[in-house]
Amino acid sequence: MKTVNVLLLLLTGIFFCHCKSAKITNAPKPNESYSHMTDTPPLSTISIPVSISVDDMNKTINNSLPYVLYDDNSFGGDNLMVRVTRSNKRIELNMSGNTLKYNVPVRMWIKQNLLVGTAEAEGELNLGMRTTYQINSDWTLRTQTSVDYHEWLQKPVLRTGFGNVNIESLANIAVNQSKSYITREIDKYVSERFGFRQYVEEAWNALQAPILLDPTYQMWVKTTPQTIGMTPIQADFRAMQAKIGVECINEVTFGEKPAFRQNANLPNLTFLPENTPDEFSARIIADVPFPEAERLAKQFVLGQEFTSGKYKVKVVDLKIWGNNDKLVVNTLLSGSFNGNIYFTGKPLYNKEKNQIEVSDLDFHLDTKNFLHQSAAWMFSGPIKNQMRKAMVFPLTENIEFAKQMAQQTLSHYEIQPGIVLTGNINDISVNDTKVTPQGLLVYILTTGKVRVDVKGL
Repeated sequence: MKTVNVLLLLLTGIFFCHCKSAKITNAPKPNESYSHMTDTPPLSTISIPVSISVDDMNKTINNSLPYVLYDDNSFGGDNLMVRVTRSNKRIELNMSGNTLKYNVPVRMWIKQNLLVGTAEAEGELNLGMRTTYQINSDWTLRTQTSVDYHEWLQKPVLRTGFGNVNIESLANIAVNQSKSYITREIDKYVSERFGFRQYVEEAWNALQAPILLDPTYQMWVKTTPQTIGMTPIQADFRAMQAKIGVECINEVTFGEKPAFRQNANLPNLTFLPENTPDEFSARIIADVPFPEAERLAKQFVLGQEFTSGKYKVKVVDLKIWGNNDKLVVNTLLSGSFNGNIYFTGKPLYNKEKNQIEVSDLDFHLDTKNFLHQSAAWMFSGPIKNQMRKAMVFPLTENIEFAKQMAQQTLSHYEIQPGIVLTGNINDISVNDTKVTPQGLLVYILTTGKVRVDVKGL
């Protein structure tokens, strides 16, 4: 019986000793508070030179201009039936300012009603045509086409039972009759085939859909365009050229795909100065929510052990929140010390190392006072330095990677068939960081050049 009592006393002592060593003690918790700020998202300016090759326009017109340009299939009051069709010869297009000049080789078929029956004639001619164009404020294209001259390549001869009769003068009347119809049809064709508004609207709406940049860190970029304008179109024998300028808000978020409200109202066209630079300057707000910052930091410190002499602690959990312009890092430890201690520091961008870090991370003042009384040995341990190393967020560590990925995309990005975006990223840098109730805001500046080439319209 005495032996049993001794064993019970021994087990009880071990139990209480264990409970004493596992006792959880916490340093005083810093308040969660934030500095009041009204943050207006910065506007980015993107200038995109657009080039439409004259050769490509030539190919498009030759491949798709209707075969029948004019068809009068009744004798009417003039006793003539006339059909104008394209010949097999190539249409040649030249440009100057806001004017397109081109020769359209055509064949003309004429049938005349005679007293003794009907007679037919065919001829071939060039129509020298001119189309002036203007972009309206609603981005629609307005054109005005005229026939400057016509030149007979094969004069029409009317074949009758009494012989062949040269009817050039009659054919000239038929040409003049068909001019207004042909020019009207070409204007209709050009406005439908080369309409600007459809493409601008598609680009305006496509800009606004969130894009997943990095699936590993669930990094999304969201663009909200605000204004859009264009320089006057300049043209020479090689290309039509203009610059489209867009003012927009760019935001980068981490985690789930961000919700967005599409700004579907395409603003009216405003004309920009001809000397508008062809560079873009994108100011991006990257949002790193506290849960995401915690997940990234835990990858470096969770499970790490720190020793100081005979004492040893392990990091078992970590929480982050804000205290005005500083971050609070709540670290839960187990081992020689069981409980929560708190670090504070201000997140800053280290340009030399290309990273965001909390280099001044230190024990919170209340934690210091608490440790002096209960665990002063922790000051001589490496935990503070290791926590500083852990408070490095991978957003800027991957800036060079992001630059390479963006450059790879800009080497040849087909917006839609025949419309290709190319460009160069010159620089990506961080301007500032701020602590908000939701997490960490990082302000990124991107500069470079882009251009759009339109091929095979």
